[in-house]
Amino acid sequence: MNLKYNKDVLKYDIKAESIIFWCSGIDESKDATILFNNFLLDLSKGKEIFFHAYRLPDEYEIIDENVIMSKAGILLDPFNTFFHLKEAKVKSNCFDNACEATIYYFDKRINWTDFLATSSSINSVQLIKEGLLFARFSCLDQGADFWFECNKNYKQKVLQLFDCMSSLGWEIERSHNLTKDQDTHN
Repeated sequence: MNLKYNKDVLKYDIKAESIIFWCSGIDESKDATILFNNFLLDLSKGKEIFFHAYRLPDEYEIIDENVIMSKAGILLDPFNTFFHLKEAKVKSNCFDNACEATIYYFDKRINWTDFLATSSSINSVQLIKEGLLFARFSCLDQGADFWFECNKNYKQKVLQLFDCMSSLGWEIERSHNLTKDQDTHN
């Protein structure tokens, strides 16, 4: 009997204005967790970082409590929680503690109250084109799917992440089928 080894796969595409990649959640026992956490943290330097979670039982399992500047909820929808962070110091291996979560990397011109007022109608593709949103990381299906999108200014950092993940045994595939339509969370 021949058992095939199931490799971790990261799929990506480079669009006109953005880079998109998708992978299944990252297992906490792998070096990829530290690598990915550092990637998310590094990108957050000098940005306004907003975090949204749906059905998050304990934010401190995912977010370092020392980086939380503000927290807000929706009165009529208590399952949605929003955070303003100093930086994206998070634990990607714990994203399964929320049904879904998103980190937004905004330009410093975007303020917390404006984000809260417009969070239900964010069009990340348009905001990336306009240069107001630099990147967006989403974790869907309780940590099963990781979705990342950024403007092309981060191409070198993203390709460096791919190289490092490849050295850890991840299979990196270019896929022209990755589209915004596959992402169920705007």
